[in-house]
Amino acid sequence: MILRPGLLQPRSGTGLEPPPRRSWWWALRRLAFGTAAERRLIRYRLAEIAASAIGGCWVPEDQKLWQQDQSFWRDYRRVAGRNLRSAERKYAVRELVRALADVPGDTAECGVFEGATSFFICQARGGGTHHAFDSFAGLSAPASEDEPEVSTAAAWRAGDLCRSETVARRNLASFPEVRFYPGWIPERFGEVASCRFSFVHIDVDLYRPTRDSLEFFYPRVSPGGMIVCDDYGYVNCPGAKQACDELAADWPEPWIHLPTGQGLLIKQASESDASSCS
Repeated sequence: MILRPGLLQPRSGTGLEPPPRRSWWWALRRLAFGTAAERRLIRYRLAEIAASAIGGCWVPEDQKLWQQDQSFWRDYRRVAGRNLRSAERKYAVRELVRALADVPGDTAECGVFEGATSFFICQARGGGTHHAFDSFAGLSAPASEDEPEVSTAAAWRAGDLCRSETVARRNLASFPEVRFYPGWIPERFGEVASCRFSFVHIDVDLYRPTRDSLEFFYPRVSPGGMIVCDDYGYVNCPGAKQACDELAADWPEPWIHLPTGQGLLIKQASESDASSCS
């Protein structure tokens, strides 16, 4: 990559513009000896340059309040380690669940993986039963609907994303209200058939288990409750989006495609009702 003069120059209006023809020298000095604001700006511009050089990548804005939520990051690093790819999705789930304090029902997750999302669901809910469904044997066999149309997206294989139930149980040990249902979806859904739900998180990546999860949970979500499909907006999960869209064609609620890649559905009032599990 050829580094053009001025490439590191901050955008106008930041108050940190370097003298003309000194952008690289200015940048190096500020990176070593500048203020915290100057060092942050240089690191951000370097990240933008690297993303531009790779191609097809971009760097989101880095001064959002949620990124400075230290209590969130302490919990996130404890349950998700150094994997930062899903941090904004976990934060979004936490905030959505917090908004459902007055909506009756349990919570559930299909596709628990290591339990990080379930952790933030339980933390935000502050009580009530949480139902955790996962094969703990990885993905089931993909169907034709799961074949990506984009050449840069890798296709899923049976057994991908396999994680131990022990890890999930350890990450959720501080929430005694969590009930685990190891097994292939939808084999154990019948055990919660009498329940009502305020929030359901679906993260199973593939067409068939996504459709099975929606068909079971949608009629059991309380009015005002939410369903989040983690895979709705990802090119490597076309089957998940197809399942969501096919079923929603007969529902009054639309899917809201969030910029995090998640799909959000807010349940409207329905004629039937049921109680939460005891």
